[in-house]
Amino acid sequence: MSKKQMGTPRGLRPHIVLTGKCNAGKSALLNALVGQDMAIVSATRGTTTDPVHRATELVPFGPVVFVDTGGVDDDTELGDARRKRSMRAVAGCDLVLYVLHPALIDHDDTAEIKRLTAGGRQVIPVVTHSDIATTADGSVLAAVAAAAGRPVRAVSSVTGDGIRELRETVIEELRNQRVRQKSLLEDLIRPYKLILLIVPIDLEAPAGRLILPQVQTIREVLDSDSATIVVKEREVSWVLDQLKRPPDLAITDSQVVLKAAGAIPPHIPLTTFSILFSRFKGDLDSFVRNVRLIDTLTHSSRVLVTESCSHHTHCDDIGRVKIPRWLRQYTGKDLDIDVRSGRFPDDIGGYDLMIHCGGCMITRAQMQARIGEAAEVPITNYGVAISYLHGVLDRVLQPFPGFEENNRG
Repeated sequence: MSKKQMGTPRGLRPHIVLTGKCNAGKSALLNALVGQDMAIVSATRGTTTDPVHRATELVPFGPVVFVDTGGVDDDTELGDARRKRSMRAVAGCDLVLYVLHPALIDHDDTAEIKRLTAGGRQVIPVVTHSDIATTADGSVLAAVAAAAGRPVRAVSSVTGDGIRELRETVIEELRNQRVRQKSLLEDLIRPYKLILLIVPIDLEAPAGRLILPQVQTIREVLDSDSATIVVKEREVSWVLDQLKRPPDLAITDSQVVLKAAGAIPPHIPLTTFSILFSRFKGDLDSFVRNVRLIDTLTHSSRVLVTESCSHHTHCDDIGRVKIPRWLRQYTGKDLDIDVRSGRFPDDIGGYDLMIHCGGCMITRAQMQARIGEAAEVPITNYGVAISYLHGVLDRVLQPFPGFEENNRG
């Protein structure tokens, strides 16, 4: 496997979750699919406990992440906690392989597959151990296929029978999803356009490299047969003076959006990386509607500022310092603000507003799962909130035709 493929961030890799009952053969199937001993295989019930993420390459598709989970019927002392973690992994995946042992399959599996597909997930049912004599009940297999909306695949992780065909089915489904997926710059860019990227270099900027949203944007511009100019916020005016014609679009880091809005003339469309990710992975319409709830916050209001991943914090960290400071300055209220990374608090229903990061390190499916998990709390995101607090939200929504008029409060 090449360094380039292994270097693809998890947030850009489709996630394939293997789920099913204990001892169904999930870990053995994972090893057979990737051709390596990536997961521990044992006849002991419940060998896999917490979800295990394995980044690899699925030839000839490309980089993916396989997630091996514990059994859905884990009845051990820690079974409930393990099942919840497995369910979160399934909720944030792009494809489910529901693994069935022919001697254990029953209508509980059918019910579980129906639950998974009802949530809009694509599920491929896979019966393992095709090399042994035990066969599953035909009527149950038919019910499983009907619940999944596709044929049941039979494989042997020992002999390799059916593995190639299953791999081809997985690749076909992932390719279909890729075709259906919108791009980060959907409807914003065409060939031979010039895109200005405003990238501050501060304490949070990693030494010697750019952050993922900036790199992903540059790659999409190049893939669209266009060009970028990358500049710090202090050099924007100077760069504009050097150009024969203005850029077709300017994209800025949210932390300097006010400076960018002041330096970029109104006739040049301007937005932020975080707002692009809101549209790409989240729900920009609802984020814009919910951000206006900031005006209704009181001294007793609780706000959750949350990030999908953890990182080294700095003295002027965007989530822990800047956003809370801007919120209190804007509202004039001594708000109760919590900051969390990773999982949401258990008592999430007690918050009046959630401000989520752009989700650059997670997949769209994982971001959608987090939005679903927070359904009882109004949610917006960093870029939308920062632009609103600085009074430039309408300006950074202008690149999306008709958007600001349809969503104005």
